[in-house]
Amino acid sequence: MLGQAVDMNRLRRCPVVVLGTVLLTGAISHARSSGAAGTAPEPGAPAQARRAASGVAQRIVGAWQLVARTVRRSDGTVLADSVLGEKPLGRLYYDASGVVSLQMMRLGRSAAIGKPADPKDSANARVILGYDSYFGRYTVDERAGTVTHRVEASLFPEDLGKDFVRGFTLDGDTLTLKFTSAADGFEVTRTLVFQRLR
Repeated sequence: MLGQAVDMNRLRRCPVVVLGTVLLTGAISHARSSGAAGTAPEPGAPAQARRAASGVAQRIVGAWQLVARTVRRSDGTVLADSVLGEKPLGRLYYDASGVVSLQMMRLGRSAAIGKPADPKDSANARVILGYDSYFGRYTVDERAGTVTHRVEASLFPEDLGKDFVRGFTLDGDTLTLKFTSAADGFEVTRTLVFQRLR
């Protein structure tokens, strides 16, 4: 008699177990198809934009050599740069983890830092040094066409913590950075052209 009772209980519970399994399977299937809990990315532009941005960020990774640098006023006048000169030596590095480093030096530096070649430059530390250097982190915004350098360490303390936003174009192995700022009461645009080092 006891054995019969157990069998009856099993039969009574069986439909409940089957129904519960069906409902649970249906819920999981629905969650997966709707992208719940991030299990499936939503199709469309956002995912494509992320992939495209990732592609540009990957393409700028590497070592770059400065081949040209111009300083131009809004009226088109090209200015001589007393700090870095007409054609400075420069290296720019982007690594895959998001670290950036830039160094530029005026060619022909020979005088000791404490004794500038031109006495009128003695009050201008940047001219005396003829050197600019910083490193930090970078982010690429392909839609805006900019790369932002967040300065973590710099030769010049006034640059610490700043975000240097640079417009950029990338054409094969040529990277051009461009930005506008004030200098001696004028608005000037600096254009830096780099070639990939191999």
